[in-house]
Amino acid sequence: MRIFSFYRDFFVFLERDFPPSKLWKAYSMIYVHPHQDFFETYFSHFPALDSLALKKRVERIRLSDYSWLRSLITQCPPEKIIEEAYERCYHLAPPPEEPDVYLIVGFFSPEGFVMNLRGRYVICFGLERFRDFRLLRILFAHEYGHFLLNLGRGEVPEEKELKWLLVSEGICTYFSYLVFPEQKISDHFLFPRDRLNWCQENEGYLRKLYNSGEYSNQELRNFYQWGDPGLDIPPRAGKYLGFRAVEKYVDQNKRKEITDLLIDKDIALSLIL
Repeated sequence: MRIFSFYRDFFVFLERDFPPSKLWKAYSMIYVHPHQDFFETYFSHFPALDSLALKKRVERIRLSDYSWLRSLITQCPPEKIIEEAYERCYHLAPPPEEPDVYLIVGFFSPEGFVMNLRGRYVICFGLERFRDFRLLRILFAHEYGHFLLNLGRGEVPEEKELKWLLVSEGICTYFSYLVFPEQKISDHFLFPRDRLNWCQENEGYLRKLYNSGEYSNQELRNFYQWGDPGLDIPPRAGKYLGFRAVEKYVDQNKRKEITDLLIDKDIALSLIL
């Protein structure tokens, strides 16, 4: 596994203390251009962000805005955490090809995501979202699961894209739970315990909404990702349905392994939500 620590160049840019009028050019020359292939692909995932908006954001950068992140990285190098997490993941599910991992500082990155970079799936982390690295190893295991799923997924029929979203989140949540069983179960969902309690108490309600036929796939996607106060649904609750489907599959098929779901899209899509 290779780790590309692009965040180091971001701090080189910051520490040179350019005047505001020169920040955009310096940011481009020191941070973006040396890694142009990566950042062209990365920025393409945010079509609503144009170059003028990005330029204005860069011109507001101050070194003090990132002092906490510099301190965190110095005290807890993310590379070491990721390497140790990869060993645990590898032991449970060796990959057909080793992942590349990119550590960046952006302005709007998810904490972790998988991206297709020039025909190759890579695992990425936007470090600007972290206040500590307590859950970084869990997040790595979760994204490693998505990496494996992307390697073997092939085409997902349009009518099953919502199901794939929920099932894939459930598989990756369950995978991190198997890799790090000593962590609290709510940590694997990457949301607070009270939200997990709500999901457990309202599992039937979530399933009823999914199977009711009253809502379009896009509406359900929005409910399960962003929540809906009118329906009393908290954000990201949909992954709980996927997790429970995986949990039932494993319980009912004692000779089956989680790797069956990671490498076989058809089995994953056959799960009952």
